[in-house]
Amino acid sequence: MVKIKEKVMKKDSLNPVLQVLQILVLAIGLAGVFIRLGESQAKIEYNHSELTELKEIARDLVGSQLEFAATDARLEERIEGLRIRLDSLESRR
Repeated sequence: MVKIKEKVMKKDSLNPVLQVLQILVLAIGLAGVFIRLGESQAKIEYNHSELTELKEIARDLVGSQLEFAATDARLEERIEGLRIRLDSLESRR
């Protein structure tokens, strides 16, 4: 009977230690989850800033292409006007 009581007492003395270990493991697990969430949030913010910069670059590129197209059209009109003038000069000869 004494041996059984000793075993029960040993188990009772281990319970608080096991509870503390369980709490530590739970806390470490939660810390890991929060760290992962923080890393994910940082990646999302970094990607958002990169996409914003890419969007601005694309907008500038489209604007430049439109300006070049307009400039090309004006130059083409000027060249056509010069060609017509040259043709009229040649026809006068």
